[in-house]
Amino acid sequence: MSNEIQPNGVAPDDGVAAAEEETVANGYTVDAQERVTRLRAMAVEFPDDVNPRPLTLAEIRLARGTTITALEKAALFVEAAPGVSSSVANASSLRDAIAFELAYDGLRNEALAMARRVDHAILRRKLKAVLATRGLYRVAKGFVTVDVGDGVRPHLGEIKRALVRPPRPKPQVPPPVEPPVNIVTTDGKTPPAQQ
Repeated sequence: MSNEIQPNGVAPDDGVAAAEEETVANGYTVDAQERVTRLRAMAVEFPDDVNPRPLTLAEIRLARGTTITALEKAALFVEAAPGVSSSVANASSLRDAIAFELAYDGLRNEALAMARRVDHAILRRKLKAVLATRGLYRVAKGFVTVDVGDGVRPHLGEIKRALVRPPRPKPQVPPPVEPPVNIVTTDGKTPPAQQ
């Protein structure tokens, strides 16, 4: 038995005590953590390269902008002219990419729909709280005008500062560049210094 400390700072045999000491932020935290764990497990199981390098924005745009039809036409060309294109592309790898996208496109769409649904659920609950906070602020502005409201005046100021968004930064516009002035004499010729 070792006295090794785990990453969470608890000795291995203190698991029960650690679970009792761990506090839950709110009633939704446990459910959210379980769902995140399931999603991470699904992400680990997804058939992808072991250590894929991150794609650049240009690569993402290129991949999204190329249709499956273009890949199939390229595969047909590879088969029709193997001597010319076999060193550049392989028909089976092109068709494998097509099959992969067709198979997992529905999964991607469902994942995006789920992300949107979760986002909207969060925003709906937050909107209720935001509307209540803004209503409370309007009521509080009237409340602090009476003598009883003097004690909460600093709280009203804090709410006001929290509700007001900071101004958006203005885009930096470079000063206009003046074009060079050409001096023309009365006879229509440019002076020697300007030539």
